[in-house]
Amino acid sequence: MIAVLFGISAALCWSLHDLLARGNAARIGAFRMAAYVMVSGGILLSFYVIYDGTIWTASWAGIGEGFLLGLAYGFGVGGLFKAFSLGPISLVGPLTAGYPVLAVLWSVANGLEPTWLQWACVAATLLGAVIVARSGTPDGGINAVEPGKMPTLLFFAVMAALGYSSSIILGQNAAVSVGAIEATWLSRLTALVTIIPFMLSEARPAPLRSNHWIAIFAMGALDVLGVIAVNLSGLFPGKEFAAIGISAYGALAVMLAMVFLKEKVSAGQWGGIALIMGAVATLSATQ
Repeated sequence: MIAVLFGISAALCWSLHDLLARGNAARIGAFRMAAYVMVSGGILLSFYVIYDGTIWTASWAGIGEGFLLGLAYGFGVGGLFKAFSLGPISLVGPLTAGYPVLAVLWSVANGLEPTWLQWACVAATLLGAVIVARSGTPDGGINAVEPGKMPTLLFFAVMAALGYSSSIILGQNAAVSVGAIEATWLSRLTALVTIIPFMLSEARPAPLRSNHWIAIFAMGALDVLGVIAVNLSGLFPGKEFAAIGISAYGALAVMLAMVFLKEKVSAGQWGGIALIMGAVATLSATQ
């Protein structure tokens, strides 16, 4: 139960984070914004990590796991921001929301034996994400993507899904070895290293205004809070199912986009959202 709640907390943080990302990715540049978010998150965590001091006594193995988390997470966030520069939240959010299922399948391959009800929740979550992505309004969802851009969007959505699903496993392991907050702080550096080669291919934007920097630091704070929540779930029983709680983020992102960005949500998308929420609630009750 606690692990799933940490997953839902991460979903909420990343939904708010994605709202800001969608509004700024095209203006700042997807990968440049991802790099700025990694730096800002690292700066915000540095105050705690330096004050706490436990990072200086961590094992090299634990530090290495934190760095590996960053490599995977860099691909995840870079792919997500690029996808947001090509399509609306009502499409990209649900397309990438199924990535936690990959983390569950990895756990199954390593010995996890879910009950039939837990399998049903996993399937319902994935199905709900597909429904939300495929049932947008005539001027939303897939229909809002520029002609010829859909293959590129799908490529970066898959890149995000693989990066994020790997980061769930790596982050939960690193939390045990080095600490949830410390692992998140370490991940900022290697995530930045992953993102920089992509960033160099982007055109430099015009000088950013103060509102852009405020948005970047807000995204940095929300991002590290989400990662810390996922990492903390690794300290509790049922950590494998924290991933399903995270899957609620796609539905939450669509609802926030409807309220704040005025993106349209169809009746079919509401059905998919209800399916995801029901599956997450049921899974939470089984823990």
